[in-house]
Amino acid sequence: MEEKTFSLDYIELFAIDLDGVVYRGNITLPGASSFISRIRELDRSLVFVTNSTLRPRGYYAAKLRAMGIPAAPGEIITAAYATGRYLKDLFDSSSPTIFLLGERGLEEELEDLEPRYLSSQDEEVAQAVVVGLDRKVNYEKLCKAVRDVMEGALFIGVNGDPLWPVEEGFMPGVGVFLAAIETATGVKPFVVGKPNTYMLELAIQLFGCEPSRVLMVGDKLDSDIMMGRKVGAKTALLLSGVTSEEELRGVPPEMEPHLVARDLAHLGELLFHSE
Repeated sequence: MEEKTFSLDYIELFAIDLDGVVYRGNITLPGASSFISRIRELDRSLVFVTNSTLRPRGYYAAKLRAMGIPAAPGEIITAAYATGRYLKDLFDSSSPTIFLLGERGLEEELEDLEPRYLSSQDEEVAQAVVVGLDRKVNYEKLCKAVRDVMEGALFIGVNGDPLWPVEEGFMPGVGVFLAAIETATGVKPFVVGKPNTYMLELAIQLFGCEPSRVLMVGDKLDSDIMMGRKVGAKTALLLSGVTSEEELRGVPPEMEPHLVARDLAHLGELLFHSE
């Protein structure tokens, strides 16, 4: 394990991933509750950052509260919520026409846009094709997405994850749909979620701190850690999720965490017990 390479006094905002860090499915991971309680005792800012597209922020706040971890929707940034913010800035608060591959949770996070959604039968070309996780995707929907992107619609992915972890293992993720549309059109999507920096930059903007005073805590080298590194934040990798200790050998600089810990309990020991 790496030794601590920065002072806790220097951290103003803790940005924490959820799945694989705070919980796995409906199981709270070791140290999660006490780690987050300690952040609040120290009066530091806290935001949960997740690539999720299926549920609105209120769902995750309620899930955390049910696990004994107090959280408010305003402390959660999902890829779906960030997509809504991105589109709102892009269209300058107008009501855009959107063709959406996604479900109700994503629609809820786009409601402030007051969008006009097109169906797969509409001949009108959408201003933006927005792709999230859609468990009812079909060939007709993919055809509409491909046609509109080829006609000039903006091509936006909520996240680029090729796999979606579920209790039974994995299912195809948003990245599968993005790859199909990109292959057909030759157009690369703008992906809002990790490892793009937009979500963490949004958190920094909302909480008003310098990037160098943020600690990004996650379990994925190629998303959480890479995103944190790109914006100039400090990073902590936890081995409680998808990354093994063996995978740290020879990791490129853009994915190298400043700190490695087994879980939030261990990270708490490294950060708080030396105060």
